Amino acid sequence: MAMEPSRRWLWLAGLLFVVLGINEALRIWWRFDMLERLLALLLALTIWAFINGRWIFAYYYALRSAWLTGKLPLEAPLAEGEGLLVVAPHPDDETLAAAGQIDLALRRGARVRIVWLTSGDGFDLASGKAAPPQEEMRRLALKRMAEARRAAEILGVAEAEQVFLGYPDLGLLRVFSSHYYLPYTSPHTGLDSVSYPGCRSLGAPYTGESLEADLAAAIEEFAPSRVLVPSPLDAHPDHQAAAFVTMRVMGKMRRQQALRYYIVHGGYEYPLPKGLHPHLLLYPPPRGRRLPWLQTALDEEAQEKKLAAARAHASQTRLIGKFMLAFVRRSELSSRLPIPLRELPDELRQLD
Repeated sequence: MAMEPSRRWLWLAGLLFVVLGINEALRIWWRFDMLERLLALLLALTIWAFINGRWIFAYYYALRSAWLTGKLPLEAPLAEGEGLLVVAPHPDDETLAAAGQIDLALRRGARVRIVWLTSGDGFDLASGKAAPPQEEMRRLALKRMAEARRAAEILGVAEAEQVFLGYPDLGLLRVFSSHYYLPYTSPHTGLDSVSYPGCRSLGAPYTGESLEADLAAAIEEFAPSRVLVPSPLDAHPDHQAAAFVTMRVMGKMRRQQALRYYIVHGGYEYPLPKGLHPHLLLYPPPRGRRLPWLQTALDEEAQEKKLAAARAHASQTRLIGKFMLAFVRRSELSSRLPIPLRELPDELRQLD
């Protein structure tokens, strides 16, 4: 885990103190001149920069990208009667990535549905115990589902359009790949099938086949005009799996053009600065820096609802509150492409 910025500065101060002490001792005993001491100080700063290069780049990228973000084109708003479907790997992803877009769509008379692929039963720290038993993780899932419903209610999403699929947190990639036909057993809960009350297909095995079928049914019956889904460039494996399965489903429907991609886990401590900064624009994440991003401007009402929805996920804000609040800004981002354009085959480069 990366060192906290405050500790980095303390580490640098301690390093400088040691270096200056050594220099002073050398000056007294061996009469080192000022140039040699400056060179020693430069060496110490170089070592610090090398060790903390990732942190330095993160802030450089954030400042540079923030400067350019205002020039990003705007996403076309949904019209009355159109449908927005948000695919969320975990309870809270719908809020971080799309709460503002959900609110704006509903105010324009569009329909909105949220589909949560998991119930968040793999984040053991959220249980409040260092090594929680499986029963505790199953209780956590019910708690996170209730929090997600509360957040959706704040945003104005109808109860019938709050769809939980109940597949295993931190297991989606395994489910979709090596367990496409054979059930996967979650090491966090001990479950191998959808078991939480309120989920769409109780008893469905933890297989990629079942996950794909449930997601396809949720999409088909809603008939969305736009589907927001994680990008495969997202650092979290559950988000990558959500991208793969949704792209597969929409591809079978020949409706890839309706897909829009978002990134929550964008690398290099994204987004910076942490905490609540509603006056800032959300800048493109480092992992998606070459994607053709579109921005949706959020008015004050949308920001207030997004903040309230984020705080409704109390089990998460208790641990990663500054990270979550950092997404409450004047804009949200989405991309029409899952990967950078320059990486696409030549025959696809002209497609938009």
